[in-house]
Amino acid sequence: MNIFSIDLTVAEIQLARQSLDVISISGKDAKLVATLQIKLETELTQIQNMITQAETKKAAGLQKALEADKKTK
Repeated sequence: MNIFSIDLTVAEIQLARQSLDVISISGKDAKLVATLQIKLETELTQIQNMITQAETKKAAGLQKALEADKKTK
């Protein structure tokens, strides 16, 4: 199986994931659609985790800078 990568925004991934909930499929495609739903959900979870980690790191850096600023005054 070949695996390809494309660049999508979070909004595009969310739209694709939501769209899979309302499509009509035949029985033979059910497993494929379910697998795609899982992959998109996994990617969205990983993206959210990355964003949360970045925000936490940024907040910690800001707090450290504020504490250092207080010490110099």
